[in-house]
Amino acid sequence: MRTFKSYITEVAWRESLSTSLFDLPRAGLSDVKIPISPSIFKRIFPKSIRSTVFHVTDFDGIAKLKKIQGKKSSISAFYNMSTEMINYGIQTEGGYVVELEGDILVAGQDDLASAPDKAGRRWLTLSTIMNSPDDYDAGLGGKTKLKGMEKDIEEMMKTIVIKFQEPDDRKFLPDVNKSWIHLRRELESGSNHTHNNKLLSMVIKDYIDGMEKIMKKYSKKLAPLFTNYTKKRTLKVDPDSGDTPQWDELIVNNFTIKKVHVSEIYAEDFEGDDDMAVWYREKLQGLPFQIWDEDSKLSKYIAKIVKKGK
Repeated sequence: MRTFKSYITEVAWRESLSTSLFDLPRAGLSDVKIPISPSIFKRIFPKSIRSTVFHVTDFDGIAKLKKIQGKKSSISAFYNMSTEMINYGIQTEGGYVVELEGDILVAGQDDLASAPDKAGRRWLTLSTIMNSPDDYDAGLGGKTKLKGMEKDIEEMMKTIVIKFQEPDDRKFLPDVNKSWIHLRRELESGSNHTHNNKLLSMVIKDYIDGMEKIMKKYSKKLAPLFTNYTKKRTLKVDPDSGDTPQWDELIVNNFTIKKVHVSEIYAEDFEGDDDMAVWYREKLQGLPFQIWDEDSKLSKYIAKIVKKGK
């Protein structure tokens, strides 16, 4: 199960897609990024699954969620989360759980380590799609189902390298991993920054377009891989360690906020008629909310709603 790695990934990706897309620290294509783009998914998987899910955040995060509800921007949500993680949050200080209804793009029984770019898309690594749910670096289990996909991605990236590099600069081919990293460094080091930035944008466009074609080719196998967990909704105990993941992960967009749940750690802020309590309630801008005096009760409520939606 991933923990701190997810935090690092999230922070790094918010910096720049043009940098992170070329970040391949491990050999091979394990760290190649797959776009979980609502626009691409709408073209490839026109039939969406809508579900009630939950998102843990801090107080400021509630206003940010309200701004993007009903839009293409996707967020990370969950069906199951430990009480401890509800309090402390995954990417934020936590303490608030927002109940949402949204379109499910991808669902996994463990932390998928999805990462957002500045355009609101989220991305998964190829290893997350291919790895087994039982692997330490847990994934969706696509390795035996998506034979040929990794090779197609390698050929697509190789084509882009050849298109944008002069023959004398292709010194790392046929190693696509090293060639891809070198392509970015070459564009970054050039003196004509305007021209190189334009080329970099073209590389990224070709990459996303190429990924869409490959995802469409394997769409019949990707569709159940991405959404079957919405039927199970149960965390699986690790057969070796006996541990249970602290949360699962769903990538969701086009959502509406149903209710804000205030955990026990912040319950007092909303109670009473003093100025501070009034301020907190007004800041929710009319969103329904429920205060919980015990987080264990909130956890039971979440489990009840999730089970009801199966």
